[in-house]
Amino acid sequence: MDLSVVCPFYNEEGILESALQSLMARLRQRSDEWELIVVDDGSTDGSRAVAERVAEDEPRVRVLGYRFNRGRGHALRTGIQAARGDVIVTTEIDLSWGESIIDDLMEAMVTWPEAEIVVASPHLAGGGYRNVPFKRVFLSRFGNLVIRLFALNAVTMNTGMTRAYRRELIQSLPLTEDGKEFHLEVILKATAFGARLREIPAQLEWKDYKHGDTRVGRKSSSRLGPLIVSHSMFSLFAHPVRYVFAISVLSLTIGFGLLAWAIFLYVTREVSAYVALLAVLMVLLGIQLFFFGVVLQQQQAVQRELWMLQRGAMVRPRPDQPGT
Repeated sequence: MDLSVVCPFYNEEGILESALQSLMARLRQRSDEWELIVVDDGSTDGSRAVAERVAEDEPRVRVLGYRFNRGRGHALRTGIQAARGDVIVTTEIDLSWGESIIDDLMEAMVTWPEAEIVVASPHLAGGGYRNVPFKRVFLSRFGNLVIRLFALNAVTMNTGMTRAYRRELIQSLPLTEDGKEFHLEVILKATAFGARLREIPAQLEWKDYKHGDTRVGRKSSSRLGPLIVSHSMFSLFAHPVRYVFAISVLSLTIGFGLLAWAIFLYVTREVSAYVALLAVLMVLLGIQLFFFGVVLQQQQAVQRELWMLQRGAMVRPRPDQPGT
């Protein structure tokens, strides 16, 4: 098997059949061996029945799932662990990243044989957004900028699902996140293990579909407030050493600057005690933060060792193991 495409879905009855038919038509144009794994993330409508009906006519489509909604990360992990392809592509089921996105990701894997992850990014030159609400675009751009600043500076799109993975890498990572933090977790742990990442530009478009006599527009299932909080907390705790050392240096710089000012005030016979006290406090704070950063750095080293132990102890499920 050359390619496995993994697509989660949740309550997509209105667009699922049309989306699946378009996706399968695109895959049938490929000359290599492929499979399409669609994962029902506990849908409460008729989505699962639609997917199973479509799969009856195409043996290369596998429908997995479970009874209760557990989050995108859990759905992706379910599909990824069941995949048999040398390359695993995860993407939205409606090809909202472009009709050729799977081909583009596979071509990138051939162009960069050393790459273990290729990420589709709208933030590169040539990429972008179409028919996506401005609020979502702004939050995506700003959020990924913050994530790169505080935690993950490997790629420009840390929060997107559309990626290609070498199966040996992605199935061996000790992944635990059930929500959309899964995307951040993959990048964090892959880079911790020295994986090589690449990006390609891509256009994200929210499509409308015809369902019966009506048009069904795409709507995000994510609640922005909790999503922003969860991604921010993940980013802050992913690499705290970065900003702890930065704050330490800033505090020491301010402290020594205030100390110089206090000395100047003392020499010129002006009141200097308050400035000197503040200077001492800032210097002490900077020293404390520096040693705190050292401890955090050691903790990160221990955490990486734990991940390595988990990675070595992982028992991979059989490729034909069904969803539960």
